[in-house]
Amino acid sequence: MPCDVANVVVNNCHKCHGAEPIGGAIRLVTPDDWQKQSPLFDPTKKVYEVARVRLADGTMPQGSVLAAEDLATLDGWLAAGAQASTDPADASCGSAAGDGVIAGGGADTTPASVGPGGTIDVCSKPGAYDPLVAEPGETCYEFPVHAPNSDGPFTVPNGESYHEWYYAVPWGPNDVWTRYGADFDNLPVLHHYLIFTSQAGRSPGDVAQNVAGTTLGTSATLIGGWAVGGCSTRMPDDVGGQLPPAPLIMIQWHLYNTTGAPALDNSKVQMCTVPADQRENIAGITFLGTENFNSVFGMPAGENHFTTKCQNTTSAPITVIGFTPHMHLIGTNMKTDLKRADGTVTTIFDQPFQFDYQVGYEIPPAVVNPGDTLETTCSFFNDTGRNVAFGESTETEMCYQFALSYPAGALDNGALSLIGALNTCW
Repeated sequence: MPCDVANVVVNNCHKCHGAEPIGGAIRLVTPDDWQKQSPLFDPTKKVYEVARVRLADGTMPQGSVLAAEDLATLDGWLAAGAQASTDPADASCGSAAGDGVIAGGGADTTPASVGPGGTIDVCSKPGAYDPLVAEPGETCYEFPVHAPNSDGPFTVPNGESYHEWYYAVPWGPNDVWTRYGADFDNLPVLHHYLIFTSQAGRSPGDVAQNVAGTTLGTSATLIGGWAVGGCSTRMPDDVGGQLPPAPLIMIQWHLYNTTGAPALDNSKVQMCTVPADQRENIAGITFLGTENFNSVFGMPAGENHFTTKCQNTTSAPITVIGFTPHMHLIGTNMKTDLKRADGTVTTIFDQPFQFDYQVGYEIPPAVVNPGDTLETTCSFFNDTGRNVAFGESTETEMCYQFALSYPAGALDNGALSLIGALNTCW
């Protein structure tokens, strides 16, 4: 590509559309990639033609806006047919591969990036994208994606789909998790995974294909998850993650295959554990946020803000140590305030949201005393030309602020969740 075009593409597109695309994206590295037929949005057009439309209507790049100068550069090249440069000075830019961007979407910056309020982006830590290897005292387990009734790879259908894999719980009743991550196989077709303990009437080894994405009626408890741009998660040295008693582990994968043909995947979710007596505090995940975007009508055009409250209704303090925000394409920001019983308010989390870089954050421990309230605000900018409702698909929206706190379960209030999770508070 011309060097000025390649610079725009690498800096704005290659978190998803690089040499190893992620989250259902397609490869946009060479001019030939742009000349292929569009596999998903309009197969009658070429990729560069569809890309020009999606740039114009603001649906690309996801989670950000191109600077006017960059937009003019890229749009001009696309309007001229996305041709390969004949200028010898552009030879080194002809196949820009997105150097410096790690599979999974995050730049490897050292030391860890510190944001407002002392939050630490855990995906900017060294080794955050590496497959897990047991450390002293740990036992690590793998939960592979596999074909039904087989150890072989799973055939991922074309398009967007949800599937659930069931496994026997491998750890002991007194263990806690210390880290989880993944050994990714076919990253371009992976969108996100969620790890649940489950009491569904399933057998280990079962694969439930093309599910709706809900866990209602299975007494499911979320214990971990990953989305596009995310990395592995590590507990602080004095904290272990609760593993609620259940006969099964269920891992739900959201897959997004835009290759135009079935693809194979054998990715493995990994989780490491230690005995609970090795950790001073036992933490759990609680859903903060909302699933109600103006009832069935969804959110209208323009700016939308949804604020919900979660109160400590126990008789003891609860300590929050981290957050992982989750929204979809039109999410712009996640904020959580700690409102004391006396009316004073402290912002403990306030971060812009980027769909292709969904990371977890460590925060300075925030103590939520009895009667105190966490107020979480999800912000969106709806430029889709339609009302957007809650839903699992990337074309719908979510407002989840996953809070990590201890004691495990103390923050939960069992509020109704449309996806069936029990560890909620709103």
